[in-house]
Amino acid sequence: MSFKILPLVVILSALGACSKPVQTTSAQQNGEFAGCYTIDKAKPAQIKINQDGDKYTMQMKEPVGAKTIWDNPEPLELMTINDAWQFFGVNMLDLDKSDLHAVIARPDKMMVLAQVKQVSQNTNPRLDSHYVVYIFRGANTIYQVACDDVPLNIIHH
Repeated sequence: MSFKILPLVVILSALGACSKPVQTTSAQQNGEFAGCYTIDKAKPAQIKINQDGDKYTMQMKEPVGAKTIWDNPEPLELMTINDAWQFFGVNMLDLDKSDLHAVIARPDKMMVLAQVKQVSQNTNPRLDSHYVVYIFRGANTIYQVACDDVPLNIIHH
């Protein structure tokens, strides 16, 4: 990956502070999003997606020294692939709209998470994950990892 971890962690942390609750909308197909994610396979989880029926929420991991490991759950919306394509149309992953299986997003669209079809992941050498994420003007792969309760260490030596 070509971007540094620290700036993305700062952006991800800012996302937790600027959302408004919005009703969940229905999508063409539900994906499997519940679980934890990180932008670097070698790093611990940074985002947790929870599912209750057809409603999703996300939590961001708090930094070392915070009172809780995960921040308060924020609502996510299911999106149609047609509506979500505007966030992935220009990308360096050679994605096509037909590669997307299902999409969820923050109501403010600062983060849009898409599940990629297995066949697309198998045939596209630029996709090394079953998920892609749009975060504040950029799209890249994101990795589903085991959830943990280790505070996020954002200080790098």
